[in-house]
Amino acid sequence: MSDRMKLLPAVITLLAGACTSIITYLLHYEVSKSLWILLIVLVLFYIMGSIAQKVIFGFEKQIELEEQERAEAEGKVVEKDIPEGADAKASAGEQGEDASQDYESEAEDDSVTDTEAQLYGDEYSDTEEYKDETEG
Repeated sequence: MSDRMKLLPAVITLLAGACTSIITYLLHYEVSKSLWILLIVLVLFYIMGSIAQKVIFGFEKQIELEEQERAEAEGKVVEKDIPEGADAKASAGEQGEDASQDYESEAEDDSVTDTEAQLYGDEYSDTEEYKDETEG
């Protein structure tokens, strides 16, 4: 549920109230009569905004479920939002450890072999790794 969608009933109500206030002022309604009209309009539009919000959330959930089912049928991995809190911190820590292990294993594989030096010529022959391997 996005924050913008949570505010939908309030925004609809405020817009309807502003329009009602302007119209009753331009039509020279009495203050007491315009306030009653404004109250009724605010209540009705708040109810309509709440219904619209629930309908939109229903469609969003339905679309999300269909996408997950389609992805599962295709055999793809569906990424889910990481909940805030301890679970998010723990998974972030695990990801950090995995990333550092990957980096270390890549650093070990940076040495140049004889085959690579022969294939690529002088490009690698000046490197220290190549000199160390050919000498020893």
